[in-house]
Amino acid sequence: MKAIIFDIRSFSVHDGPGIRTSFFFKGCPLRCSWCHNPESQSAAIEVICRNKQLGSFKFSEKVSVGESISLETAIARAKADKLFYEDSGGGITLSGGEPLLQHQFCIALMKAANQEDIHTAIDTSGFATQEVFQQTVAHARLVLFDLKLMQSELHQHHTTKPNHLILSNFNWLQQQNKPLIIRIPLVENITDSVANFEAIRALISTTRNIERIDLLPYHQSANQKYTNLSKTYIHQNMPAYPAEKSEMALQFFADLAPIVSIGA
Repeated sequence: MKAIIFDIRSFSVHDGPGIRTSFFFKGCPLRCSWCHNPESQSAAIEVICRNKQLGSFKFSEKVSVGESISLETAIARAKADKLFYEDSGGGITLSGGEPLLQHQFCIALMKAANQEDIHTAIDTSGFATQEVFQQTVAHARLVLFDLKLMQSELHQHHTTKPNHLILSNFNWLQQQNKPLIIRIPLVENITDSVANFEAIRALISTTRNIERIDLLPYHQSANQKYTNLSKTYIHQNMPAYPAEKSEMALQFFADLAPIVSIGA
């Protein structure tokens, strides 16, 4: 069994508790206008040209974005970092892109990790069929769930997909006894409206088992990625999300979880 990934990041501290090994799967059904990982969107391995300079000499090189990885290689990579998990309360996180697009591999990897007593987490937009979502997250000890836009038409406008599957899966997840981390992107004049914040608050205010809420301010680090992939980035001139607005968002959600943080 194999999967297509675009990165494996050891010693990650932003994708769940403790020190983690994060597997980033290629392929995403959404096209969020502010996406900061455009290399994750296509499920295929891509070739890009990167411009480089060595002294006064300028040149370009072709680089593959993505690789095929076997289940055996993935679990071996996770086991190699196990000592760090044990010391920090960490584990592995399956992210993307959207890992649910490669759900069979995700299930197998989490099963293998759980058998090794390695903590498992999945970071998902929730955009999947009910069957795929429930079968996959059943094997995760922690779910990181992205909540972007609550109004379906706005969600479709900014991500190309409506949100009824997402909300249906989240409503099911609310009934499960499974720890949750809620992740909310902060994109000025898109996700940070009063109406959207209030709708997110209403949705999660009675949710059990929220361990933390991570607020993720928009930043400009993706600009070069879009250039390398020959893709147009409609937000390339948007400034980084204002720090004062991040603090206001933190205060708005502060009472809904033991920890509310402003992410990197």
